[in-house]
Amino acid sequence: MPSADGPGCAAAVGERGEVVWEAGRGKADLATGRAITSGTVFDMASNSKQFTADAVLLLAVRHRLSLDDPLSDFLDDPPAWTREVTLGDLMRHTSGIPDYQDLLEAEGVGVTDPAGQSQAIAAVLASRPEEPPGRRFSYSNSNYVLLAHVVERVTGRPFPSFLQEEFFTPLHLRMTSAPAADVPGKAKSYDERDGAFTPESSPWKQYGDGSVQTTPGEMVRWADNYRTGRVGGLELLAGVTRGAVSVGDVLRGRGIEAGRYGAGMLLLPDNSLVHRGDWEQFHSTFKVSPDRNTAVTVVCNTDSPDHFRAANRLLSIWTG
Repeated sequence: MPSADGPGCAAAVGERGEVVWEAGRGKADLATGRAITSGTVFDMASNSKQFTADAVLLLAVRHRLSLDDPLSDFLDDPPAWTREVTLGDLMRHTSGIPDYQDLLEAEGVGVTDPAGQSQAIAAVLASRPEEPPGRRFSYSNSNYVLLAHVVERVTGRPFPSFLQEEFFTPLHLRMTSAPAADVPGKAKSYDERDGAFTPESSPWKQYGDGSVQTTPGEMVRWADNYRTGRVGGLELLAGVTRGAVSVGDVLRGRGIEAGRYGAGMLLLPDNSLVHRGDWEQFHSTFKVSPDRNTAVTVVCNTDSPDHFRAANRLLSIWTG
C-alpha cells in the first residue's frame, strides 16, 4: 500500500455504469502536498488503446472502412510494405511493425526531447515490419498511432475531437484525449530511486496509443459500454473480440495471464477483459468482469508492483 506522504494510487469499482466505490491514497503533487482523491486525473497510457480500437470499429460499423483494408489505402505515397498490413493487423498487434518509441530513440530523439504525432509516423513509415504481417502477436505502440491517423484520414476530423464527439460526450464522460496536456486536477508522475521521488514527464505528443486523461471512476463508467453497446451497438461489441489472437507468453512477465488480444483489449480465458497502461510513471490496470457487469480501474503516479494485483482483488471482492 502506498504511503500517504509519497506518490500513490487511486481506484474505482463500477457496476453497470455506476461508481459503487472509489478511493485514493498518497500525493498527486509532492511540491504542493495535494492529495490523491477520487477526482484526481491520471494519464491512462495504453488503456487509451481501447478507445482508438473502438473508434475504428465504429467506422467499420458505419461502413466507412473495413478491418481487411490495407494500411496503404490511408497514406500518401505509401511504402510498398504497407500494402500487406491490414487495419486488423494493426488493431491486433500482428503487423510486425517496430515500436515508434524505439525508432525515435534510435534517431537520437529521447523521451525528454519534443516529438509529435507526425514525427512518430514518419519514423514508422521509414522502417519496415520485422516479420511478415499476420504471423504472430507483437505489441507495438506504432500500430495504434497509425490507427489514429486512419481515423483522421477517413473522417477529416482531429482524432481527439472524434473521441470527444463520438464517445466522451454521448456517454457523459469527463475525459479528454490530450497528450502532455496540463489537465486541471491531474496528478504528477514521479520516478522513485533510493527512496527519493523525482518528477518525470515527457514532451512527446503522440496519441492513439495513449493520451486519454481521466479518473478511475470515469473509466469504470465507460466500461459499461462493453455491456450495453450504447455507442456502436452489438456489432461494435462483437468486434472487440472477433479475430482476437493468442498472445502466448508475451505478457506473462507483466502479470497478465495468457489470453487473446482483440480490439485494444486482452480477452482472458474466463472471458474477462483487461488492459494495462504504462507511460512516464503512470501505471494503470483496467478490468471488466466476464459478465460485463462490473469493472475496476487502479492507477498510480509512481511505479507500483501491486496495481494489477489490486485490480484483480477488487474485482473478486465485488463479483464474489
